Amino acid sequence: MITNQFINYILDTKDTSLITLNNLSDKYFPDYKNEFNFILNHFKKYGNIPDKETFINIFPNFDLVKVAETPNYLVEELFEEFRKNKLAQVFNQIRKQLIDGETDKAYSTYKNSFEEINTAVSLNTVDILRDTSRYKAYEERTASFDKYYVRTGFPELDAILGGWDREEELAVIIARTNKGKSWINLKMALAAAEQGLNVGLYSGEMSEKKVGYRLDTLLQHLPNSALIHGSISVKDDYKTYIEHLPNRLKGSIKVLTPKMINGSAGVNALRAFIEKDKLDILFIDQHSLLEDDRGAKNPIERASNISKDLKNLQVLKRIPIIAVSQQNRTKNDEDSDNIDTNQIAQSDRIGQDATVIIGITRDKKDNSLLSLHVVKSRDSVVGNKITYKVDFNVGTFQFIPEGNKDIDKKEDDYSTRYSPEDNSEVF
Repeated sequence: MITNQFINYILDTKDTSLITLNNLSDKYFPDYKNEFNFILNHFKKYGNIPDKETFINIFPNFDLVKVAETPNYLVEELFEEFRKNKLAQVFNQIRKQLIDGETDKAYSTYKNSFEEINTAVSLNTVDILRDTSRYKAYEERTASFDKYYVRTGFPELDAILGGWDREEELAVIIARTNKGKSWINLKMALAAAEQGLNVGLYSGEMSEKKVGYRLDTLLQHLPNSALIHGSISVKDDYKTYIEHLPNRLKGSIKVLTPKMINGSAGVNALRAFIEKDKLDILFIDQHSLLEDDRGAKNPIERASNISKDLKNLQVLKRIPIIAVSQQNRTKNDEDSDNIDTNQIAQSDRIGQDATVIIGITRDKKDNSLLSLHVVKSRDSVVGNKITYKVDFNVGTFQFIPEGNKDIDKKEDDYSTRYSPEDNSEVF
């Protein structure tokens, strides 16, 4: 039995790291809870593992055996045994609840057990002074931009960020109401599809048809108002465009709405979305329209739970996740350029978990001028502002140079690694 082997290994080696670094508790030792707790309490009180003689005096029926397995094997097998037993308990409990007609309780049991089962993972460290494999990864990045990064849809922003990291990105786009968050989010999703990726978009408010009309506007610059209101003036151009659309992009954009799943999506539903459609990147519009799978009632706790679960999902699935979030109003509301991580609505946990935060503002005097602010970036400098003259009705973005030499230099370096494809043809 693995639990017996594990305790014998601890008694033999007196290695406490397996307990502390893997955050072990007596739940992993159902048949030896007293034995494990005795060892743990002895360590906490005296600073060392008890001698075998001391241990056997307390537990004379415990089988002392010689263990030849490696510590990694013991930890992985311990967690595997725990997951197996836990799943059996959960499935039996859910089965009973379903038989009793308690569907909501059965679903709650499933949700509550999910995190506990998935956190039972062994810890393996790497000596970065001796592991030089990262140089090979660096060489691959210099040779193949698209393999490691996703274009944001804004070349000037890519020049600063380098694009979305394809394995370690949880980005947040923040702005106040009616500043263009959803348009920016969709333009970024479109750029990923143009790169050939399988893109997912959770639209918490807009139907798939309205999302589609916005996509058509961004791709073909057809007036969005004409598409939504059914104007006959664009019928011929729209028909020609639609006939060519299925073969226009290398990638895809899969849209999920609350109507499709009979209610707001939680992170568990987003995980199912990723796995079912084999997504390469996920966009969320927006954070406040997600459901908290843990059922918190307090808005701050709810937002914090969602952010934490999104972070865990990103680490688990290793794809970029880009989420729109509402920006709080501040006392200094007239200063539209005053954006920081504390202004994310509902919870500062969202800002803490994000690898990148992009703020959106509109010029007070000229509403057609939209600026993207790099508020937070784990891998690049912050504080840059990029301004565009926008017309959302026809889906145009014209970059307004501001003489930022740092951005100009980064664009030169960026262009040597990545040359965006021309998607401007008109049918």
